[in-house]
Amino acid sequence: MIKKGFIAGIVMVGIVLALAAFTGKWGYLYFVSGTIGAVSLVLALAYLIDSIVLGSTGTFFSAKKTRKVSRVEDAKRFGAIAVPNVLAALIYVAAG
Repeated sequence: MIKKGFIAGIVMVGIVLALAAFTGKWGYLYFVSGTIGAVSLVLALAYLIDSIVLGSTGTFFSAKKTRKVSRVEDAKRFGAIAVPNVLAALIYVAAG
């Protein structure tokens, strides 16, 4: 799951880089990749808190474990999506 999330994050950064290269507006890298990274981090934190409150696979209404992917794995995937996007935004800021 983490590998798929990391690959998805790299693909997103690639799309943003292509968009920035074609338009010549490199500020897109900061705003779009930074937003994607921030949203992914918030979702990862939300899934992590949700796994603490509800458990890894259960729900409010069912005592059975019917959820196939655990919430912790979802949190890891969103965290892996955030890493390349946040790095791209930070590199843009550092390059000035």
